[in-house]
Amino acid sequence: MKRSLKYTENGTCPYCNGAGYFQLLLGGSETCDYCGGNGKSHKKK
Repeated sequence: MKRSLKYTENGTCPYCNGAGYFQLLLGGSETCDYCGGNGKSHKKK
């Protein structure tokens, strides 16, 4: 799935809220594909 690049004022990833991962409903977690697990958003050029 292709996501459009989004930028935030505080520099955190808009998809995982800076956590670097998603908490799954049935237990466990998954690394955020958008930020690669570092929790930072892409920088605006």
